[in-house]
Amino acid sequence: MPDACITAPPADRAWTGTLLLGEHLAVLQGQAGGSDRHAHYAHQLLLSDGAPWQVEIDGERRTGQRLWLPSFQPHAVLAAPSEGCTVYLEPGHADVEAILRRLPQLPARLPALQPLLPELCRAQPLDRRLQAAIAEIVARLPDSVCAADIAEAAHLSPSQLHRRFQSDLAITLRGWVLWRRLHHALARFLAGDSLTASAHAAGFADLPHLSRNLRRMFGIGATQLHGLQLQAYR
Repeated sequence: MPDACITAPPADRAWTGTLLLGEHLAVLQGQAGGSDRHAHYAHQLLLSDGAPWQVEIDGERRTGQRLWLPSFQPHAVLAAPSEGCTVYLEPGHADVEAILRRLPQLPARLPALQPLLPELCRAQPLDRRLQAAIAEIVARLPDSVCAADIAEAAHLSPSQLHRRFQSDLAITLRGWVLWRRLHHALARFLAGDSLTASAHAAGFADLPHLSRNLRRMFGIGATQLHGLQLQAYR
């Protein structure tokens, strides 16, 4: 069996497999490479029907076939099954109660998991002004985003805008914009663009700017993603 043992991936090893990428979620089916300690906006599920995952959280090692990592939980992947499943869900589009209830029985293979994703990623209701702010940001990206202009479009003061993002989406305005830029850069790169072109298309100053933020958010370098095959989630 390919998952009879766990492997400790080198920190710079490529990630391989299929990446199902949607607007507010991503699912990797395949071999996760190693990662430095990092934290990201998305909730994360680590699933395996074979060998367990091993992750480091706050200096402690956790091992299991079904692991839940909430938004912005610092962690590092220490060992990964050869055919695992990693799920990323934005907090604003995650039904945490349903996720935790279903977690022990969730399948670790993408064909069986994909029909269950709508149940796990129900959108949370948002204030209409915050919805207007998000729509304005999306319309402006990949260009620069000015908080004052977004606040005006949403009929909020800048301070109210910042509070809304932190209270309703559990992230700063700047952090949310960065998250969307990373999503766009990843989609362009896996669709066939070069890393440099993907960085510019997403609004990063250059490739090092993209690489620094990718390392901080996911603990990996951009070149580790060459082995992934992109599949769009509708």
